[in-house]
Amino acid sequence: MAKDLRTFIADCERQLPGEVIHITKQVNPANYDVTAIIKHLGAQKKFPIIIFDNPLNLNGRVGPIKLTMNCEISQGKTQIALGLPRNATRPEMAERCLEMEEHRTPPTIVSKKDAPVKENVMVGDKVDLYEIPIMRHHEMDGGPYIVLSTVTKDKKSGIYNLSYHRMEVKSKNSTALYASPRHLWKIYRDYESRNEEMPVATVLGHHPAFHMGACYSGPFEVSEYDVIGGYLGEPLRLVPSETFGDDLLIPADAEVVIEGVLIPNKRVVEGPFGEAPGYLGPQRYTTCADYQIKAINYRNGAMYQSVITPEGDKPWMDLPREGAYLRRCREAIPGVTAVCKAGRHAHYNVFISMKKMSEGDPGRAAAAALTFDHTKNVFVFDDDIDVFNPTDILWAIATRVQPHRQVSILKPLFRGNFLDPSLLDEIKTSGMIVDATRPLDRPFSPVSKCPDEAMARIKLEEYVPGEVLQHIPTDRTTYWA
Repeated sequence: MAKDLRTFIADCERQLPGEVIHITKQVNPANYDVTAIIKHLGAQKKFPIIIFDNPLNLNGRVGPIKLTMNCEISQGKTQIALGLPRNATRPEMAERCLEMEEHRTPPTIVSKKDAPVKENVMVGDKVDLYEIPIMRHHEMDGGPYIVLSTVTKDKKSGIYNLSYHRMEVKSKNSTALYASPRHLWKIYRDYESRNEEMPVATVLGHHPAFHMGACYSGPFEVSEYDVIGGYLGEPLRLVPSETFGDDLLIPADAEVVIEGVLIPNKRVVEGPFGEAPGYLGPQRYTTCADYQIKAINYRNGAMYQSVITPEGDKPWMDLPREGAYLRRCREAIPGVTAVCKAGRHAHYNVFISMKKMSEGDPGRAAAAALTFDHTKNVFVFDDDIDVFNPTDILWAIATRVQPHRQVSILKPLFRGNFLDPSLLDEIKTSGMIVDATRPLDRPFSPVSKCPDEAMARIKLEEYVPGEVLQHIPTDRTTYWA
């Protein structure tokens, strides 16, 4: 059986009892009901997968499509999605992402009769986005928003690219797609230079490995359907789209896929929208394309997926990015051991640990990290610092940094991220590098510790019985998650 959202949920039900819940009471996603439920649960540090069985769609009635939330919000769920042991650490998970990206697996094509996503198809006048239980996520959002991955195909090379975009629903058959100046925008501008409509498809529900593969941050020339196959550990099953046939293949096992075109030389105002850094993103126009919907494909009992962008820790986006940062930083300094991108809590900060071989290594690693536009401040540490633990980070900054010597403020020469509310320029940002590594060219106080001999000699279970130890709660209050 091919991996999809349903196989993943079944895996979670087996391995994480109590982590999958159904809400049968009617909810109105467009009136913030779902957001409020997620926020209330999050305040209690509870992040179950939630299947809303009776959500109202934008037509104000319960339709054939359910709503599913929180599928990839925790590290444990991500470990299940990637087939990793439950004790895998975050650095080990990022390393595994690099391995999966290198073991690319080409997709396979199936017929429409073998593609679950083709069980129901709306085309032409029957297209109606309002039949989907699309959410309003945050107060002051410009409208209901779709926030998932969009598929495009480069006209020259034929490679497939996937990327995440916010899309404000404008009518039953149109949205405004906001794009940062990355790969989709490059492909769109190429179509636009020819005054041609660009075929696109948006995938509204699939296995978490699909979504993580869609976050790939490697070279433009790599087909991301192949990368997704590496994350899935099997070929991604594709099927010809309803609108474009073999010219645009879509995931056969997705829950819902919308198809359409981006209109050339036409911009649409969209926003505001509550974005990933935890702030309300402003209205946009110059990079917002008019997305005209031509078809909607969905499975029987389809589960539309959405995300609340700034809520909680999202390894499904952070892990591929951490893998990309790790790859690029190691190209500069092979001694880099881990890179942390800690989501909303430290959105434009990057934390690097390394085995420093010479002075200047931290600066080279930081410069490599700054080539990504999600980076503004880079903190570099020795490999004894757990860059996923804020307590370690703050200790190292406090005790290994002389600010006048080891903090470098960089002029606004870098392309920043549109979503950064601190930007004074539309896109340019300044930056900061903090070298929190110990010097190699002068003596430095050793870290105080318990002797290794004592640690080996003293067996905890001889002093604290197992039945007592198991009832001592784990305190994770100092960690990002």
